[in-house]
Amino acid sequence: MSKIQINYHKPRQIVLKDLENQAHPMENGVIYDPFKIEGLQSYNPVYSQFFELTENNFNAISLNHRYHIVDLKRVCDRVTGETVEKEPFIKFAPLLDPIRYLIGKYKTDENIRVLPSIDRKTHPKLESPHNSSYVDNMFCYLSSQMLNEHGFIHSVDYYGSYLGVQYRYKMNLADDIEYLQDSDFFNRGNGILFDIEKKENPLTNFGSRNHKNKLAIHNDSNITSISLEEIECLDETTAVGADVVEGECVFEKSSDQSSYGSENSDINYSDDSSSELEDTEDSEVEDDTADDCEEEEEEEEEEEEEEEEEEEEEEEEEEEVLNGYIHNFPVQMIFLEKCTGTLDQLFVKKVLDLDSIASCLFQVIMILITYQKTFHFTHNDLHTNNIMFVDTDVEFLYYKYAGKYYKVPTYGKIFKIIDFGRAIYKIQGKTFCSDSFGPGGDASTQYNIEPFFNKKKARIEPNYSFDLCRLGCSIYDFILDIDEELDASFTPDAFQSLILEWVKDDYGKNVIYKKSGEERYPNFKLYKMIARTVHNKTPESQLENAFFQPFHLGSAETDAGVIDIDSLPCYA
Repeated sequence: MSKIQINYHKPRQIVLKDLENQAHPMENGVIYDPFKIEGLQSYNPVYSQFFELTENNFNAISLNHRYHIVDLKRVCDRVTGETVEKEPFIKFAPLLDPIRYLIGKYKTDENIRVLPSIDRKTHPKLESPHNSSYVDNMFCYLSSQMLNEHGFIHSVDYYGSYLGVQYRYKMNLADDIEYLQDSDFFNRGNGILFDIEKKENPLTNFGSRNHKNKLAIHNDSNITSISLEEIECLDETTAVGADVVEGECVFEKSSDQSSYGSENSDINYSDDSSSELEDTEDSEVEDDTADDCEEEEEEEEEEEEEEEEEEEEEEEEEEEVLNGYIHNFPVQMIFLEKCTGTLDQLFVKKVLDLDSIASCLFQVIMILITYQKTFHFTHNDLHTNNIMFVDTDVEFLYYKYAGKYYKVPTYGKIFKIIDFGRAIYKIQGKTFCSDSFGPGGDASTQYNIEPFFNKKKARIEPNYSFDLCRLGCSIYDFILDIDEELDASFTPDAFQSLILEWVKDDYGKNVIYKKSGEERYPNFKLYKMIARTVHNKTPESQLENAFFQPFHLGSAETDAGVIDIDSLPCYA
């Protein structure tokens, strides 16, 4: 069996103009060009952890993954030299914390737009190999190496990455707008350092108690100018030609406690044959035909009303979007295999039954077991939007782990894990720990380990039980509620029983809700308490759960086509 060898490759650099020409820059009637990027470079500080670099070669290399991005339609096969048609997914991962930037935490640092190099200083976060964006990107590479070297089909393929300063970095601020508008820096900088899209409803009045937006009283003859000289413009171009985006980007998201399956997973529009009238009397045939037509019209009207109601419900379920555009922001552009959809979408659309969700979760368990064995990996933010799938014609997947065999029907879907920005893993004796866990990070104090170890506090190591508990928390509201759980007459099915176990701590308590229905650990405290109080939900321990018993196979006739986890080396 071949092994993963981390090495470098000298690819041909992408031409941003080619990407611009292939993209569709119009967004809600406004030009948005994500490929308007300055200072494009291949180098990121992780490379210095593995290679001896010089001024001559540091920015001419990338990692030795098999496929390298050419443009938005093609990749180059490093092994054969051939160009292959593959449409990538492109992730723009910020190199700085956008929320901290928007409230002025970086305002006095002149280096935030100086990209990392081997011979110049920049902001410490941009220089650190533990930058969450670099950690994400590196595991994307390692995951794809598992795919191409070991045939691990649950890995997402990786086509390369670049750093640069993006003219306008887009992010959804809907969840953070109230917090942001309590900041003086944010309120003064809006329209200069960044833009917030205007909503179509003129009465939408976002604002904090301290900075409540005034209702606009239109009097064009008396417009007062506002001076914002105190805002430091780190780049003069940020104040020029700032477009304000109007309109909404719509994503499908459910806020309901949806069931995970139904007898008919797809919406069926069928005629009700029982409504057709039959009469054997010839004298009434014409009247009956007229009645049938009237009833058909009534049925059509009812169906139209039902469809309209469904559309209204879908609109209500849509994720709230309020896009912000930060001027001249450092990002990493990561090119990945394009997947079909997310587990979250499958729950929202109610297309999962007990069999298909068992297949999905067993695949996820095997992914975690594999990554834990090979890289001592924890994801640390595994939820239904970080599990994706691709369609497949493969009917069954076969696994071998700890000497036992498993046969799992795919139901047309192979699942994969994405988004490693909070991951912790090891490779060749080096630990990569997202700076999300460092001082000031959005996951600070969840763990206490190197390189962010605080000697004054107890050591808290990455927890192999964390990911399934966190995933269970994201699934719980789709299939359960606390009142139902506490009802003595309630008998959970096998899937509900599994999730109820996943969200219990070491003392048997639900980590999401108290008996009163209140959140037990609001916000980030939930993450901290899972890390500290949940230790019996490792992926390996779930293989004997009754929900997965149908997948146990006594033996395999041949190991051909088997995903042999036992044979995989440890790269940590």
